[in-house]
Amino acid sequence: MATTANFIGQPAIAARQPWLRSPKWDLSFLIFSVLIAFVPYSVYVVFGGQALQTAEVKGTDAYNARLLVNNLVAIFIGGPHMYATFTRTIMDRDFLRKRFWFIASSILVPITVFAMAVLSYQTYVWLLSIFFAMASIHALHQLVWLSEAYNRKAGFNTSLIARAIDYGVVLTSLYPIAVWKMVQGNFKIGPVALKYNEILAGWWWLAYLTFAVFFVVLAAFIGKTILEIRAGQFNLPKTLLIGFTVTLMFWTPLFPNMDTAFQGVNTWHSFQYLALTWYANRLREQRTGKRIGFLHVLSRIVQNAKQAASEASTGIAGYVRHFGLNIVKGLRKVDKDTGWSTFYMLCMAMLPISGILIISAGALWPNLHGHLPGADEAYTYMGILSVLLVHYVHDALLFTDYDAIVE
Repeated sequence: MATTANFIGQPAIAARQPWLRSPKWDLSFLIFSVLIAFVPYSVYVVFGGQALQTAEVKGTDAYNARLLVNNLVAIFIGGPHMYATFTRTIMDRDFLRKRFWFIASSILVPITVFAMAVLSYQTYVWLLSIFFAMASIHALHQLVWLSEAYNRKAGFNTSLIARAIDYGVVLTSLYPIAVWKMVQGNFKIGPVALKYNEILAGWWWLAYLTFAVFFVVLAAFIGKTILEIRAGQFNLPKTLLIGFTVTLMFWTPLFPNMDTAFQGVNTWHSFQYLALTWYANRLREQRTGKRIGFLHVLSRIVQNAKQAASEASTGIAGYVRHFGLNIVKGLRKVDKDTGWSTFYMLCMAMLPISGILIISAGALWPNLHGHLPGADEAYTYMGILSVLLVHYVHDALLFTDYDAIVE
């Protein structure tokens, strides 16, 4: 029989506080930020009228509220988060040089997205079905990446069994209720019934098996946590993260309007991702000694303004310049020269790329798929998924680098 040490791992040089950056930062941006997952559905309830409406009928308050939530999330957090990836891949000269063909092959993604969306309505529904499967795996993969980073930070030689339990409880948490709805034929995104319903209809044995596997792994996770506490190897931030993740993921598919419910998961995931990507860039700058320009825009503007103070303009031009400089100084004071604000603004500045793709798709293929369910959103999905799935592909590689977010 394996000993406790063999089960949870032998102690190495353990950190007293295995937080990635600090308790305040981790709790605010990575763990307790789970509360923002409730915002999208709350907005939907306020503008949609009833929480139990499924938002399937076009033109209803619920349908319009669903679109409102989707657009707000895409503009302010979901869109910036997918473009943030490129600050670590395309915009990193070292990464681009080493992985040039990997980056170049990314062009196949938008080509595939447009082809599937245009070819037929059935391929369009398949595109959405594949997207939601990849989205769930991507969100869970991020949590695995983050939990493994906490293992590295803690300094314990965590055993393979302990890791498998951590990963297992995260990866199985989203699917019990989701598979149950698929078996019932009720897994819909707005008015579109995804292909899972056709494939899994009536497979009740799979629904029961999915629940059974999850609860077995959950019991193993609870047992492992008790052993870690007794052995003095309890990792507080990782356990909190996994606990909140499992709770949110398990119950999210229960909501009738799953599109908006999953936007809650997307909001939390994107919020975490923006924070982690900013932090990874900061650590990359420290390790390489090479300045990353977009992290120092505010300080550079203020420095250049001081150097040009003797050449200050007068009149309206001088007033505008002075006013703009005061805004930059105020923003810098809030930013505290961390580069967070300019990093976020850079990610926001790339959003028009998706807008151009959406407009171009509408111009090239007007009235695509006629009045079939969800056809009116095809252009939006074409523009967003062309970039979002590239983001997934790049992160499949980035999420294997656990040390990128461990100082």
